[in-house]
Amino acid sequence: MNGVTSCLRLCCFMVAAALTLVCGLPAAKAQTASSGDEYSSRIEPIFTSRCVACHSCYNAPCQLNLQSYSGAIRGANRLNVYDRSRLESVAPTRLDIDGHTAADWRSKGFFDVLDARRGRTLLTELIGLRAAHPHVQPQKPVEQSNFCPANGEEAAHLSETAPELGMPYGLPPLSASEIATLREWIADGAPGPSEATLASRRRISPELQMQVRAWEAFLNGSSQREKLVARYLFEHLFLAHLHFQSDAASRQPAFFRLVRSRTPCEAGIDEIAARRPNEDPGGAGFHYCLSRLEAMVVDKTHIPYELSPQKLERIRSLFLDAKWDVSRFPSYDDDTSGNPFKAFADIPVRSRYQFLLDDAAYEVNTFIKGPVCNGSVAVNSIQARFFVLFLTPDADSMVTSAEFARKAQDLLILPGVWGSDVPLMDDVAFFSRLVEHREAFRRLRAEHARTLRPAGYALGDIWNGDGHNRGALLTVIRHFDTAVVTEGAVGDLPKTLLVLDYSLFERLIYNLVVNYDVFGNVGHQSLTRLYMDLIRMEAEELFLAFLPPAERTSLRNSWYVGGVLTEVKLRYVFPLIDNSTPTAVAFRNPGHAKAEFVEELLNDHLAPEVRGPPDPINWKILRLSGHPQAAHKLTAPDQALHRIASIEAADATPFARFLPDLALMLIRDQDGHAMIYSLVHNREHTNISWILDESERLAPKEDTLTIRAGAVGAYPNMIFVVPEEDVELFATAILKLKSTADYERLVDRFGVRRSNPKFWSFFDEINAIQAGDPIRSGALDLTRYELDAR
Repeated sequence: MNGVTSCLRLCCFMVAAALTLVCGLPAAKAQTASSGDEYSSRIEPIFTSRCVACHSCYNAPCQLNLQSYSGAIRGANRLNVYDRSRLESVAPTRLDIDGHTAADWRSKGFFDVLDARRGRTLLTELIGLRAAHPHVQPQKPVEQSNFCPANGEEAAHLSETAPELGMPYGLPPLSASEIATLREWIADGAPGPSEATLASRRRISPELQMQVRAWEAFLNGSSQREKLVARYLFEHLFLAHLHFQSDAASRQPAFFRLVRSRTPCEAGIDEIAARRPNEDPGGAGFHYCLSRLEAMVVDKTHIPYELSPQKLERIRSLFLDAKWDVSRFPSYDDDTSGNPFKAFADIPVRSRYQFLLDDAAYEVNTFIKGPVCNGSVAVNSIQARFFVLFLTPDADSMVTSAEFARKAQDLLILPGVWGSDVPLMDDVAFFSRLVEHREAFRRLRAEHARTLRPAGYALGDIWNGDGHNRGALLTVIRHFDTAVVTEGAVGDLPKTLLVLDYSLFERLIYNLVVNYDVFGNVGHQSLTRLYMDLIRMEAEELFLAFLPPAERTSLRNSWYVGGVLTEVKLRYVFPLIDNSTPTAVAFRNPGHAKAEFVEELLNDHLAPEVRGPPDPINWKILRLSGHPQAAHKLTAPDQALHRIASIEAADATPFARFLPDLALMLIRDQDGHAMIYSLVHNREHTNISWILDESERLAPKEDTLTIRAGAVGAYPNMIFVVPEEDVELFATAILKLKSTADYERLVDRFGVRRSNPKFWSFFDEINAIQAGDPIRSGALDLTRYELDAR
């Protein structure tokens, strides 16, 4: 653990801060409440520390979202947002967007969980059920037990038929005093935050208010150029949790959402609830406004984006300093708005691409943490772990040639142009059209690339972050049915790398974020997934173009092993477009070109502040010149963790196969100070070519563990509590894992099972440590936490 001493000092403060933090929320929030504000002072801390771990965002069981009072009032609904079998799209049910009052939500099929007129409520019945049966453990994970009783009587019936469905699900029950507090609050009519509390929470400093107004003034400029730029920015920032640089030191920073409002911002925001951000807002006009985010921040959807006067000037310079005009303001019809290359053709491509590169980590996070990436059906289009690089603008044909960009725009159609209701029988025809257009684009790009780079791509054609931007090299780590983005080269040499140019980057954003409708039907969702395959394979192909021609086919074939159908797909759906174009990268040993390319990138091309620090715990193949592995002075705990990192789970070392997707370690020193480490199980595949039967395409003998300081993911499956002096013992126990029974013994010794009476104290401590970085982190999610062994 590099810098372990300083980290432990910091953690000492953070653990102490746990006394004043509730599940990542500062107690200061409750302190702003007036003495008569029962919700803020007594109820909200219970919801945030015990309920939000499951009941938040779209995957909240029964859509009961307790991130805010408005979610409690909205109630629950039997509709599963993540229904990938629906034949028709459904009306969106976005909290605080598609409805605002209890009456709004009742009309949309939501039922009250707080109504005590019959003496029973759904909330208190389920909480009481867990308290009455604290040792009964569920047999199904949360997403498979989404039973939603619509009233207190139905909930009471569960006591006899399904006592394991009590809340918190399979976890230690709320205390008697917490249950009594909730009952008293409901008996009082379940009042919400007082007006004084709400006013206090919404209050920002005059300086911050000036910055908010400056951004709103910019976004609502009157010229056609300003309006088109604002539309482009909105479509890329609508998922962002915007915060201001001047607020970075605050323990409770203010976050904002960029919205379209029917009314001027200063008059009070009336948000337009369009299904997608590129849909017609309707009416005579609208305003772009920064709307204060009032719900509790949870890690799984938290995508921070920093605003500042410098950022405003940068964006103004990128888009408005160049000489260009709006030939015709684009319409909001699907064919135009669903294709950003057509809608924003008037904005210089260099400006658009540089905007994406400036905040590459944020943009990639939008399709990793956005609505599309929840559940293995969406995430199974990516490998377990891979690096992401970007083509430099000067090597990008769309940037360098206006004629090329004009020819390409109609070839780059996306599934979103067919809307949210795609008849399933039309998927094949639509997909064939996508493939046909995409193949024409690939040929066009290959031809232009040979003209632009006749000697092939060189290392200098990889964007270097302009010497300072750490988004130039990203690592995406998959936790089977979710994923996370980190800066720098995390983990050892991955199986694959992706290189994105402007066309690929923009298509990823529009296919998976802007055009994607989580409430759409199965045809829309399947087309989105199928097109993601095409984008991924293009990005892999662009990486291969940097390698020797003789190595490209064999390396790609190693990524796609798996029978006749996979071979047919490689040969007929996605053949390599050109295996003859040379590479301008010099290789000493072409047989190890991938590793050599990555090491040249890390050693020679990216500045240390861009590539980030080395990763000595995980690196076994990768090396930094001048920094041999032995030169890193690893602490004893780090040395122990290095023994189990990046080792393939072959028959002699199968231990990685038995670890969950994401385990968090609380490592304690002798003074009780703690820090978090993540153990990530990289589940490798023979190929990721198909949507279904993923379990048949796993390659468990290739699995490895990646180990990283901090919580690398929002959905922990297990918590291990390990004294610092026992890390060696813990690592040795992992090395000896040969069976599921061995893993259960490891959990018995170091793990925190759901039924552990001390579970909440450990979880609170982890969230408190996370809260030490309030800009980047949010509360963790327990919907995927391991069930107790039967």
